[in-house]
Amino acid sequence: MAPTEPGPIDRFEAQQSVLALIHRYSRLVDRGDFDAIGELFARGTYRFGPGKDLTGPAVGEKLRSRLRLYDDGTPRTVHVNANVDVTFHEGLTRAEAWTPTQVFQVVDGEIRCIYLGHYNDTFETDGTEWYFTSRTSTAELVGDMSAHMVRR
Repeated sequence: MAPTEPGPIDRFEAQQSVLALIHRYSRLVDRGDFDAIGELFARGTYRFGPGKDLTGPAVGEKLRSRLRLYDDGTPRTVHVNANVDVTFHEGLTRAEAWTPTQVFQVVDGEIRCIYLGHYNDTFETDGTEWYFTSRTSTAELVGDMSAHMVRR
């Protein structure tokens, strides 16, 4: 039996798939699962700064080298994404999203907001699944990151 061709893309399903990728990234960072983050960017780049684009496992390794992990294997953070704005292009085969993000961390038993910024993302679908094609993180307000970042 021949494989079936993917059907038409439904806007609601496409939006939910894109949002799921955005939230999955945040959940994986909060869990300290850097291998899975590398898989999220298997077909996409993460811009860590001008001329610092990484793809695939290198994305996870970069984060692993920069984030401080605690005894439970996590950075003790919670990423909160809100008011995500998704725009679709080319017959619902490409999308871009702007995602305001807050990062909270427990430090010495106190919850602190350590980061306010946003992600600019692009996505594509192969007709079966959606995937990141790029991500750029922009900091707007940064608090005390000493318990979150490893100094290099």
